[in-house]
Amino acid sequence: MRTNSNVKLDAGVFSIASTLFGFGETQTKVTYEKTIAVNKIIDPNCHERLFAVYPAIIDKAFAQTMDNYRKHIALYNFKVAQENGLIELHNQAVKTFKETMELSLIQTEFSKVFLRTHATLKPLAYNEKVTAFCSDYGMIVLKQKIQTVKYATEVVFQNLLHLYNAQLIKSNETYIKLAITTPRPLQAFKINSFLVTQLKRNEYQSLPICSKTVRNHRQRLQEAGVLIDYHFAGQNRPVQVYICPDILAVLDLKTSKIITLANIDNQVVSDEKGNVLPDNNENTRTFKNKEKIKENVENISLFNRSSLSLTAFDFFTGTPTSKKEISTGGAGEFFMPIVKPVEAFATLSEKFRDLIIHPQELAENLAEQHYNNYQPIDIRVLYKEAYSGTLTNDEFRELVLQDFFKTASKLWKRSTPYVGSWKKAINLYAENKWIAFTGNAFNKSNVVQDLQELRWRIEWARKWFYKKQFTPLFPFDYFDMSRKTNKEVGFEYTKIKWHEHLQSVKKYEVIKRKQNTNVPVRLDTIRFAKMCDTAIIKFLQHKMTMPQLFEYVEKHLPKSFLDKLPKAIETKVLQLNEKPVVLYNYAQGNLNLKTY
Repeated sequence: MRTNSNVKLDAGVFSIASTLFGFGETQTKVTYEKTIAVNKIIDPNCHERLFAVYPAIIDKAFAQTMDNYRKHIALYNFKVAQENGLIELHNQAVKTFKETMELSLIQTEFSKVFLRTHATLKPLAYNEKVTAFCSDYGMIVLKQKIQTVKYATEVVFQNLLHLYNAQLIKSNETYIKLAITTPRPLQAFKINSFLVTQLKRNEYQSLPICSKTVRNHRQRLQEAGVLIDYHFAGQNRPVQVYICPDILAVLDLKTSKIITLANIDNQVVSDEKGNVLPDNNENTRTFKNKEKIKENVENISLFNRSSLSLTAFDFFTGTPTSKKEISTGGAGEFFMPIVKPVEAFATLSEKFRDLIIHPQELAENLAEQHYNNYQPIDIRVLYKEAYSGTLTNDEFRELVLQDFFKTASKLWKRSTPYVGSWKKAINLYAENKWIAFTGNAFNKSNVVQDLQELRWRIEWARKWFYKKQFTPLFPFDYFDMSRKTNKEVGFEYTKIKWHEHLQSVKKYEVIKRKQNTNVPVRLDTIRFAKMCDTAIIKFLQHKMTMPQLFEYVEKHLPKSFLDKLPKAIETKVLQLNEKPVVLYNYAQGNLNLKTY
């Protein structure tokens, strides 16, 4: 994280940083007016807030708040009664004016427009508009009576205090985790009408009313001045208000004192002087360059690993495969490419048939090591022949057997088995491999499927002999179908390794599916971590207050991030290369980070 080294040191070094990160603790008493002077630019209404370290509305604070509420409502209702008397006199004058005087066309039309335009206003605002209108057009519009606050509103207000206390307690838990002991202004009260209707006392519903009734009582409290600074943030979010500081009394759990507007001068706030945090200019971070590793996968052509060099297109068309088949005449001579007729080209099955040799000749070639560098026929070509070729089952079986022995000849590169041993091994497989009990050869598709297993087993055996520096038995003994244990060093033992390979493939597929399932979770975790880191940086750059930070993390990130947020803030501050100085904003509960 980069920091601006040109930023000058602020006038104050504040103790909240040392309290938060364990470097010390310094708190002194200063007046409330001094705190207001520092924060008035940021929050013009900060003088209307109560300050406390860990506020709560319980016990004596709750009782004192309700006493202040009753006094305030009694005075308000008295003023409303006097105002309603004046409204009644106004309405009587309007009725008298309409009875004695005939309204002009302008008065009639303008009164209709006025009523239609201001019908949605509250009584106080509506009556002010009526006063201004009547002064211009005469006494032609009636005023609305102002409703007094009824006794039922007091019960609703008590439940609202209960919800507000729960919000304060939850906020206290956050500040306790951060070890903040500096007084802060009380947060806004978020009112959710539905939650008020769901409150229970001793497992019984506290208020059997609907959300609309709660909203009506809230509006009545706003009109009475009990709830102030109303803020609407959208239909899906609770409204935010403040309780009038003349009414509200809170208990500071840190000092065990009742905080009211009357004794606000005695509140404790941080002095402008504090502990200077230690400087550690040594950079211990490691930077690693991330390199993208790219795999270059070699594309293998269809027949580059077999003795067949023609493509399937060449097998069934007359397209020339070399320039030798095209003859050209002189400069002025008309010429045409000489293309062989289709009958002159051998089909794929005919080419396979030409590859089959006599078993004795095969045994001699194997003994003379003619196939030490043999590349087996591409399995895809064999599948094509199995499903659409013209070779018989016996011919295809013989072709695959010879291809298998040519591939297996690599095992004896460092030895010279006799021709007879090779001939016996070839006869053994010819009599027992891929033969049904009726004496007929297996279907070609079954044979080519088994060939894949045999090729894998041959390759496993080759690697094992090379690793152990061990010479295999002669072919007849090695391919003896009765040698099935590892001590006998026979080819049949490799079947166990083949099954182990299949099990590992299945296990890998399960792991791969699990990894694919974890991809969204992992990406979400990375995204959430980035969101949390960005929010912390905004918090340290004065762009977000601490309550806003915790509210953002609580709403948009998993619960684990909220639990680790205090530690994350500490880690982010300690990662700064330069000397951090932390300023606590009393008005908004904000940690302001500055550097030398």
